Amino acid sequence: MTSKQSSDSISRIRHGFSLIEVVIAVALFAAACTVLTSAFVNALLAREHSQNNSLRADDIRAVRLQLLLEANRDEAEDGGDFETIHSGLARWKCSIEESEIVDLFKVLFEVKFSDPIEGTNENYQESLYLLRPTWSESDMRSELLATKRQDLLSYRDFE
Repeated sequence: MTSKQSSDSISRIRHGFSLIEVVIAVALFAAACTVLTSAFVNALLAREHSQNNSLRADDIRAVRLQLLLEANRDEAEDGGDFETIHSGLARWKCSIEESEIVDLFKVLFEVKFSDPIEGTNENYQESLYLLRPTWSESDMRSELLATKRQDLLSYRDFE
């Protein structure tokens, strides 16, 4: 073998990729495509979920406003129906407990949606603390204040 033949065979080897190199490159490209596609799909799903949660939060806020606008405590506890924009008819009710603090009420608020947004639950429940709601009564406030005043006087020794 002459030196010219030897340099020709070496130059032929350098002009192309071997089959192993091509297979490895294709495998790396496929793995990168899989990862990027997965990330894109996850981003789309997260965006859709976020939109659904935002729509549900809007509906819950509208139903909660019905409770806050209620002028009568008994009617507030009985609840009512409210047609929401995204979740159909919402049936709401609540239970109201007085607290030790004047004009502060603990309210267990429950809502059931007739046509919930896809991927969300039809039932919703939360605890609220309301200060001076529209249905608080001034005579109750006077009684609580008198009781608190008496407790303070008996607690402190003014002698």
